[in-house]
Amino acid sequence: MHGLQLLVNAENLADTRWSSEPLCDELAEGSLLLRVDEFALTANNITYAVAGESMRYWQFFPAQKGWGRVPVWGFATVVKSNHEAISQGERLYGYLPMGSHLMIQAGKVKTHQITDVSQHRADLPGVYNQLVRTPDEPDPDADAAQMLYRPLFMTSFLLDDFAASNDFFGATDVVLTSASSKTALGLGLLLAQRPAVRVIGVTAANNVAFAEGLGCYDQVVTYSDISHLDASRRTMSVDMAGNGDVLSALHGHYADNLTFSCLVGATHWNQVRRGGELAGPEPQGFFAPGHIETRNWGPGGMMGAFEPAWQTMLSAVRGRINVTRCNDPNEIEAIYQHLLAGHATPDVGYVLTVPAP
Repeated sequence: MHGLQLLVNAENLADTRWSSEPLCDELAEGSLLLRVDEFALTANNITYAVAGESMRYWQFFPAQKGWGRVPVWGFATVVKSNHEAISQGERLYGYLPMGSHLMIQAGKVKTHQITDVSQHRADLPGVYNQLVRTPDEPDPDADAAQMLYRPLFMTSFLLDDFAASNDFFGATDVVLTSASSKTALGLGLLLAQRPAVRVIGVTAANNVAFAEGLGCYDQVVTYSDISHLDASRRTMSVDMAGNGDVLSALHGHYADNLTFSCLVGATHWNQVRRGGELAGPEPQGFFAPGHIETRNWGPGGMMGAFEPAWQTMLSAVRGRINVTRCNDPNEIEAIYQHLLAGHATPDVGYVLTVPAP
C-alpha cells in the first residue's frame, strides 16, 4: 500500500513533484494511519509555503531534504489504528498535508479531540497539532465552508481581539489590504460590529464589487487610490498582501498618523516587502498562536466567544462562493500553481482530494 504526496521545492516554490511512498503495514503503539479525504487549498496555504522555513511550517510534515509538504486544513478518516481509544473509521478534522495519507502518534485523547504527539511536532504550536473528532456524517456544503474559512476566520477572530484589546492603538480607522481575501473579510465583518472604528478595504480593481457586496467595509478603494484616503485620521493598518509597494504607499500616505502597522499574510507573496526606511511605525508581524498565549480566556472561553462570531461569518458568505472540487493529481498541481501565481479569486474555493496510487 502506497501514499501519494505533493512535494514542493523549499528553494523554488514553483518546482513541484508527486512522490509515491510506501505506507507502514505495522503500526507502533498509539499510532494512527489517516486517509486524507479532502482539504481546501487557498492563498493562505501559499503563505504557509512562503514561510516554510522562517515559521517552521515545513516541520509539521517532514519530507526529503530540500523539499516540503504544504500544510492544509481538511478532513481525514482513520484507516488503521493501534490506539485503544480510537477506532478505525473515525473522522477527524485538522491540519493535514497535501497528500493521500498521514501517519500520526495519537496522544492527549479527549472526547472531542486528539493531539498528534509525534516527536518532530513536540516544540511546534500546539493548536496545529490538534485534530477534532467529528462524529457527524459528511455534509459537503458545511464541510467546504469549514475547510475554506474556519482556519482563516480564527486568525480574523484573533486579529479583531488583538486590535480591540489594544484599543486599536488609538486609531479611528482600520485599513485592511487584500480586502477580498478570506482573512480580511472575516476581520472586516467583526470590526464592522465595533462602532469605535471605521473599516476601510484596499483591494484590486476586479475585486472591489465582491468586497463591497459583503457590506462590512465603510469604504473600499483600489491599491492605486490609497492616496485618496483621509490621511488626517488616526489609522491602524493590517497588511494581508505582503506587497512592498502597497505597504510603502500606506506608510508614506499616513506617516505619523499611522498608529500601528500589522503584518499578517502574503497573498502577493512574490512582491516581497521592500526594505529600507518606512514612514511611521515599524511594521509588526502577527502570529495567532502567540496572541492566544497572551490571553487568559479560561477553560472554553476562547471557543465560547469564537462560535457566535463563526456563525456570523457563515451567514455572510453563504451562497457567495463557488466550490470547485478535484481529485486529479495533474489538476491539483495546476491549481496550486494557479494560486502560487497570485490568481486566486474571492468567489472561488478549491476542495481537493489526492487519490491513492
